[in-house]
This record gives sequence, C-alpha cells and structure tokens, in this order.
Amino acid sequence: MMRRWDLSVDVRAALHLVGVLVKWFSIAFALPLIYAIFAREIWWPYALTGALAGLGGWAMERAAFTERDIRPREGFFVVALAWAVVAFLGAMPFALMGALRPIDAYFEAMSGFTTTGATVIAHVEGLPKALLLWRAFTQWLGGMGIIVLAVALLPKLGVGGSQLMDAEAPGPTLERLTPRIRETARLLWGIYVGLTAFDVILLVFVGRLSWFDAVAHAFTTLSTGGFSTKDSGFTVFSGAAQWITVLFMAIGGLNFALLYRVVARRQWHSLITDTEARFYGALLGGATLALWMSVDGGVEGLRHSAFQAVSIMTTTGYASADFERWAPTAKMILLVLMFLGGCAGSTAGSIKVIRTWLVFRFIVRETRNVIHPQAVLPIRVSGRVVSESIVRAVAIFAILYVTIFAVSSMLLLWDAARVGLNMNMVEAASAAAATLGNVGPGFGLVGPMSTYAQLPGTSKILLVFLMWAGRLELFPVLVLFVRSYWKG
Repeated sequence: MMRRWDLSVDVRAALHLVGVLVKWFSIAFALPLIYAIFAREIWWPYALTGALAGLGGWAMERAAFTERDIRPREGFFVVALAWAVVAFLGAMPFALMGALRPIDAYFEAMSGFTTTGATVIAHVEGLPKALLLWRAFTQWLGGMGIIVLAVALLPKLGVGGSQLMDAEAPGPTLERLTPRIRETARLLWGIYVGLTAFDVILLVFVGRLSWFDAVAHAFTTLSTGGFSTKDSGFTVFSGAAQWITVLFMAIGGLNFALLYRVVARRQWHSLITDTEARFYGALLGGATLALWMSVDGGVEGLRHSAFQAVSIMTTTGYASADFERWAPTAKMILLVLMFLGGCAGSTAGSIKVIRTWLVFRFIVRETRNVIHPQAVLPIRVSGRVVSESIVRAVAIFAILYVTIFAVSSMLLLWDAARVGLNMNMVEAASAAAATLGNVGPGFGLVGPMSTYAQLPGTSKILLVFLMWAGRLELFPVLVLFVRSYWKG
C-alpha cells in the first residue's frame, strides 16, 4: 500500500493565489485586442485567450478557496507556477494564429515574460502588428514582475505579498521603500511607467521612430528584454535612437529603489556613495572602452561599443551591429558581460553586479586571512557590514549558477550532435549563458542576426527551463524538485 505524504506545502492556498493572479492577468490581453480591432487585424485569439485565462483563473480561485495565509514555502511554489502558467497563456496567441508551433510559441512567450529576448522568429516584420505589440508587452510585464504588479493592484495579495515579492525579486534582497509592501510595489511600478513614457517621447521626437516602434521598443528597453519590431534590430535606427536606448538600458539595469531615492527624494549623492552603482558604472565604462579598442575606432565605433556593452551586460540583448563579425577578443568580452548582469532590484538578469562584487571581496578577504589568520575582516557594502549568511548565500548562488551553466552547455552540445546539428562549444556555451542570464542572443548559430529556431525541440525545452529558472533566481524553481521541500 502506498504511504501517504503529509505535505508541508499548503498546495490549496498556493493554487488559490495562482488562480487570482491568472484571473487578473487576463486583462493584459485587452491591449493587443483593442489594437487588433482598430488596425483591422485578426483579433479573436486575444479575446479567446483572455476569456480562457479569466474563466480558468476564476475556477481555480473558487475551487482552491482557503482562509490560510501563505508562508515563504508556499511563496516559492506560487511564483514558479504562476510564471509557468502565464507563459503558457502568453504563447496561445502565437499558436492560435498559426505563427508558431506549440513548443516554439511557449519558447517565445517564456523568452518574453522572462525578458530574455531569445527568439525563434526569423522574420518578425511579417507578423501582425498586434502580435508584435503583445510580444513586446510580455517583456514589459515581466520586467518589473507580474507578482509585483499584482501586489500593487490587488488588496488580496497584501497579506503574504512580501513572501511573493521576495521570491520573484531579482537580486539578493528586496529593499522596501515604505513600511507597507503594497505601497513599495506601487512606487516601483510608478517609476517604471514614468520612465517608459519618457523613453517613448524621446524615441519619437529625437530618435525619429514611429509611435508604434517607439512604444514597442520602450516596452522592451526598460524591461531589458530586447525584442524588436525589426528583423535587424537597432541597426536600422538612427544614431540618436541608439544613444537614447543606451541611456534607458543603463537605467533599466540600475536598482529601482536607488532610482527612487535619486528622483523622488533628491538624494543625488546616492549614485556615488552606493557601492553597487559605482561598480556597475565602472564595469560598463571599462567594457565600452575595451570593446572600442578591439573594433574600428571613431565615433561610430564608440557608439556601437557602448550600445553592445550596455545591451549585453544589462541582459537586454539588442544589437546595433552584427557583433558576430567582431574580433575574438570583443566576443570574449561580451561573453563575460553575459554573466555580470545589472544591479539587484533592476529588471536585468544574470548573476547581478552586487553578487559579483561580494564574491570578489570574499576572495580578497580569504586571501588576506591566509596571511593574517586571526584578523577579523568584515565585508562592507556602501559602508554597511554584510552578514556572513548573505555572503554564504551569494557564494552558493554563484557556484550553483556556474554549475547549471556548465552542465547545460554540455547537454546542448550533446543534443545538437544527436540530431546532426553542427554546433561548437562556444555556440553551446553562449546559448546556455544567454538563456540562463536572460540575455537573448549568443554567438554563431544563435547570434544577433540568427534565431534559436534551428535547435532541436529537446534543446528548446532545456532553454525554456533555463530562462524560467534564471529569471526567478534559481531557488524558487529548483526547490520544487527537492523532496524535502514538499515533506520537511
């Protein structure tokens, strides 16, 4: 007789909250629906998907109704499941229109919501504009976070909202801007919306983009997503549009709590006194100069170097030039930037600057401790001592991240050989790094002017998992596969 497990996770409470999230997420389909109706394009896939999401979420909410509050343990399950379900719903318009096969549609949607920017669509300009708008909108929603948006708007998520936001937030910690987590969520989204609107205005009146292209690219710039409405990305836009996008990609990679202090509280000195912001700026500047020295010089070379350095490090993934043709030194710099990412609390992916800084300081401290075994050498960030538990957690995250990257690279290489696809180690490694870090383009087969379409289905499933796990900072996804999480 099978022994029954006494689950330590309140699945009923978790499913109830997922139902609430899905029900309200259905409203998002109104944007492409309205545009499709006015543009006289096919509109029924958005209406059908929105209706199914609303009814399905309502049914799940009612069926799993409970008065219990969620704990951090349930928070992991809610966040991981919600992102997987939302990506499934986001894929439906692509599949219903016949634009993509189901596995490719789910890949594209997961890439959108996780702001990865990896695509399987070779000719995006051939898609209906409403579908392109939806594609860009998925990245904008995923940039700041669907959970953060839900906490900001839904009173029901006020209780337990901190557990959900902590599980979804990018970076080691989530800084509260106000005593109430709901007000913090509203402030974050307010900054996000304001910056997006400002980006649209500059792209239209200075960058000379159409309103449609400006809105779509603003959605995917602040979210550091990288989906474009053009087959050749930013190579077709003016130098002014590229410089504007460099600015807003860099802003998207900053900690939004820091932006709030700078803009709302007029604490301009925070940009200089904040350790992570200084390190972030130094890395971007150094990478730009290093790329500039390895490509053709001049003003145009500087623009492309700055654009690609900021685009790759902030995990946006735009391309202002075909960097696949750049020198090996330049491509190695870009590969390293894929692992750095932006700041904690930003819309960027990958390891994050603050973790890189802490790992570096940890190595320096341990080296000094070899010379002075009795010395007490605390690690400080912005003048504050970092607890040993955080340092240990960062070290574990970095080791786990690199391990998953290495294993995934080997699996991609093996899968390509299995089906006879000519993929080398650099291409496999760049595909793993670009999806796990939510960057987007890699090198070679998956370069900036190529797509992931030619990869076998099993590889796409692996990359979908990497995008999902990478956006949620690994642990909310990985714990679901640990037996002690469910019974512990």
